[in-house]
Amino acid sequence: MRAKSIGLQLSAQLRDTFETAIVFLYPAKCRVCEEFLGVASMPYICANCWRDMQFLEPPWCDICGTPGVDGLCDACAVSPPRYGKLRSIAFYHTTLQQAIHLFKFEKKKVFVHHLIQLINAHIPSDCSIETYDFVLPIPIHKKRLRERGFNQATLLANGIAKVEGVPVLTDVLVRKRHTVAQSSLDSTARQQNIVGAFEVRNPDIISGKRLLVIDDVFTTGATIREAVSELWTADPAEIDVLTLARTLDPEKS
Repeated sequence: MRAKSIGLQLSAQLRDTFETAIVFLYPAKCRVCEEFLGVASMPYICANCWRDMQFLEPPWCDICGTPGVDGLCDACAVSPPRYGKLRSIAFYHTTLQQAIHLFKFEKKKVFVHHLIQLINAHIPSDCSIETYDFVLPIPIHKKRLRERGFNQATLLANGIAKVEGVPVLTDVLVRKRHTVAQSSLDSTARQQNIVGAFEVRNPDIISGKRLLVIDDVFTTGATIREAVSELWTADPAEIDVLTLARTLDPEKS
């Protein structure tokens, strides 16, 4: 057993030495600022860029979370959305935009742990996870799940809910129709694209319950609105939304 333990230690040391040599011979650059990454840096993005993350801070709209608004924004005052409130952690800009791109589209799952830590450290005070009965990630269609290998919203939801021991439901709100990627469409097309994409199964599970819906990025809100509308068919007590990121300008995202 001792020989095996020594062998494992040597293997780990050799691996670390090899990785250090690779970084030295072929130094990687930060995907945000293009400065060289140090050996101790986390992959792909340097520590300085991580520190430049632009977090959302109040005031924001009481309902939709639009920043810079004290009370209700004009849109919510005229036609409030069907969720109770929507909150986001940081702006979908520079560092966070690159991190989500690497995680979601380049399948760099190493980022999930850092993104979960970021969310848990900056959850708004009026969005306490422990007050909800269930956490529900926005689902992706099974075809996209096969292509990507994971649902980014589910990974984030699991990490957020685990801290407070709140159950995560992945089989109640489902994506029944495959759609074109929302990121490739303008705001009008996004709304049309997502209509009828969701379905609630086993509605009794969430009837009368407080629900927190999780997604990675809030852009125009089309996906969230459609999902929330479908969830109301099960007659829950409340539906709130939490996203990792929020775009600066939905029309340009």
